[in-house]
Amino acid sequence: MLPLSIAPISLKAPELLIQAVFDGRRLGLQLFNISGMAARLSKAGAWWCPGRRMWVLEQANADHALAWLEALYLREHVEFDGVAALLKAAIRAPEPDYFTQLLDVQIFELARGDLNHGQHAVSFSYDGLCVRAMRALQGRFHKPAAAWQVRGDVAHIQKMLRDLAGVAPEFSFVHEQPVVLEELVSPNADESPIQVPAATPERGDGSPGQDVDGAGFLSADLEQSSSVDIDEAVLAAAAVGAGLRDYQIEGVRHLAGQTGACLGDDMGLGKTRQTVVGARLAAGQGRVLIVCPASLRINWEREIHAVYPDAIVGFAGDDRISTLYGCQWVIANYERLGGLVREVGLAFGAMAIDEAHYLKEHKSGRTRNAFVMATRIPKRYVVTGTPLLNREIELHTLLRLTGHSLGHMELKEFRKEFTGSRDRRAALARALGGWMLRRRKDVLDLGAKTHSVRYISPSEGLAAYKEIYDDMSLMAMPKITKLRQCLETLKTPFLIETVESLQAEDKIIIFCEYMSTVNAMHDAFTAAGIKAVRLVGADSAIKRQKAIDTFQDDPEVRVFIGTTMAAGVGITLTAANYVAFASMPWTPALMRQAEDRAYRLGQQRDVMVIVPLIPDTIDEAVWKILEGKRETEIDVVEAVTMTQANEAAAITNAALQRWMQGESAALAHA
Repeated sequence: MLPLSIAPISLKAPELLIQAVFDGRRLGLQLFNISGMAARLSKAGAWWCPGRRMWVLEQANADHALAWLEALYLREHVEFDGVAALLKAAIRAPEPDYFTQLLDVQIFELARGDLNHGQHAVSFSYDGLCVRAMRALQGRFHKPAAAWQVRGDVAHIQKMLRDLAGVAPEFSFVHEQPVVLEELVSPNADESPIQVPAATPERGDGSPGQDVDGAGFLSADLEQSSSVDIDEAVLAAAAVGAGLRDYQIEGVRHLAGQTGACLGDDMGLGKTRQTVVGARLAAGQGRVLIVCPASLRINWEREIHAVYPDAIVGFAGDDRISTLYGCQWVIANYERLGGLVREVGLAFGAMAIDEAHYLKEHKSGRTRNAFVMATRIPKRYVVTGTPLLNREIELHTLLRLTGHSLGHMELKEFRKEFTGSRDRRAALARALGGWMLRRRKDVLDLGAKTHSVRYISPSEGLAAYKEIYDDMSLMAMPKITKLRQCLETLKTPFLIETVESLQAEDKIIIFCEYMSTVNAMHDAFTAAGIKAVRLVGADSAIKRQKAIDTFQDDPEVRVFIGTTMAAGVGITLTAANYVAFASMPWTPALMRQAEDRAYRLGQQRDVMVIVPLIPDTIDEAVWKILEGKRETEIDVVEAVTMTQANEAAAITNAALQRWMQGESAALAHA
């Protein structure tokens, strides 16, 4: 029998152009993704529009656009047959404002700073035509502020944006409160404190968004905080209703007794509950804004309803703005805060910012949005168990947001006065006393928390680690990331053996820095017959809560594996009495914050923290960095705690002496 003939298979290349849109000035192209083409498109003058998921270029001629694409792609691996028709159809039927309505153009009046280069700042999602308008306004780009400082009044700025970039005035938001343009003390260092042999980064010729000629960041001048009289009867009633402990009542008094303050209690002392009550007392009948990481929104809603069951709570971004006007509480994660910036009519009586150390970077968009909101809100509080992560200067943002007098100092003056030596840090600690309230775990009846550093030799050896270390094609930061991922993986057998050696009732939390390790480690524990749950930042709120509840309630689930960023903040895992770090975070504050998921209110047992280190690797360098940062934290934050403890002891002793004198007088009279 003759074999059947098989027709050859013809593989058709994918269509290059999926969609094209023209707005009268910009031609947007949704292109088939080919690895490595982004850099070529950018170099050729195009820019990426995230809101439309398109590459954009200034072009109004279909033939020229087609020739431009052919020169870039060389007709390799993609099909060009339908490109010309799509380009011509788009240019024949322009859609005005298709791109400009998503550029988030904002115009700020500058209250102070170096105003020789202009009296206004303008920010927007990168757009080549808007950049042209800024240059026509003799603009100076400040990279830390992600904004242009320009000359002219608002009307002139809007006219240039309309004439040169096609941005209609209704798509530019003019802020009602002026902001401050302040120079950074020094440029942020991009290099890692860990040194490894690595490839030298290429020096490119710059992309359209790399106009850097200013070092200013945007903040605001806010009214100085002041003391507020508290109705003690109202406070006492609120404390009973919320089930507050004595030290928590003092925390509420600290917040509600000032128009701006910091609650810096150690992790696990119930800062959320204290803040809910304190913010409500401070706001009176006004609306309260809670700003927090996205992963903690549900936790805040639960705490609000635990104290005020009938409270109407809205979520910025999830609920319509019109709905938020009917809410007593609005919860906004940092990423959604920008949506509230434009809603000037939505008034708040108080704002509380949870995990406020997220605002330590002056140049971040969320910090700028927090300052803009702060200009409208009379009472502002920051809440964090880790007020200082790396450097003393990180406190400056929090001090300014809450209206502390030190926050009114320019950043360079603050650094000169309060950083660089133990004496200066001691002066800073003294100045923070009335602003920051910080209590340690000793206010609770908890067991001991001990740390154990274990030097281990991975059973697989270090061949994989050494291969990465010796790879000179990798640049420094990618190499460090790969090395840390490798070390996490190498510690998995040790962690499995550790769990197998524990008692049946013991449970452990394992923190990693990378999602891929969490998933691989979870599979390894499952293969070893050990039940585990996992949590990473990509998990939904429902999946996140299910992992927490399962670990807390199911005695057979003995291991909780998560990334430090996702699982190291805002959750309670007191079912665990062991904590292990497959990798260490970059700061001691984040490490302590993570381990205190187990060591907090509700923990009935001693907690052991295990830190496995592999000798002769970057593990040892990271550990050394943590020890250095811990010294700075002790000099500032813990010094505030000691000062407050000493003051409390002095008050107690004085009261005791007065009582004894009274008793003596009474006896003498008798």
